Amino acid sequence: METLVSTFEWITRILDAASLLPDFDSPLGIFCAIAWIATLISGLTFAIAFIADLGGGDMDAGSADGDTGSFSVQAVMGFVLGFGWGGYLAVLGGAGVGLGIVVGMLVGIVMFFVIAGIMKAIYSLKSDGSLKYETLVGMTGTVYVTIPPNGEPGGQVQVSHPSQLITMAAVQDGPEPLPAQTRIEVVAATTYQLTVRPVGAQPSSQK
Repeated sequence: METLVSTFEWITRILDAASLLPDFDSPLGIFCAIAWIATLISGLTFAIAFIADLGGGDMDAGSADGDTGSFSVQAVMGFVLGFGWGGYLAVLGGAGVGLGIVVGMLVGIVMFFVIAGIMKAIYSLKSDGSLKYETLVGMTGTVYVTIPPNGEPGGQVQVSHPSQLITMAAVQDGPEPLPAQTRIEVVAATTYQLTVRPVGAQPSSQK
């Protein structure tokens, strides 16, 4: 315990000497606090995304909503990160609070577009290279959001592809809606939508 306390005090002294110790008593400390908070949150979100990607969980190529959500969070955190560190460095260099805010916003905007571009490129590579949608035909899964009858849009399914868990929009030709948790089989696939039928149901051409 004493070793932990002494290590924390040692780190605190280093941060204080380098004017990197966040506080809310001065403009420099406030910018520093924003910068550190954004840095920690960004690191955590990247780590969580990386772990989820390794596990084939939430970062599935077929889930547009998941990709958009992660994309938005990372881009916004990029802005906050740029704002905090940009404003901190400006004030540290002798600028006033107003100029520090302007510099922070400019740096934040640049970081927003840089990270947005990087995330867009990453998702594009994942979508283009990691999954061939025709390989989903014949696979089974479960209904995630109730699928309306007669080819009407609005449903979603989850299919366990060997490389990842995929959530995609789905339609079906049956006359009755397919409720959540119904076991389904994929009979056709495009980049944006799957056509499914209940497991064990006869193909429509054979009815």
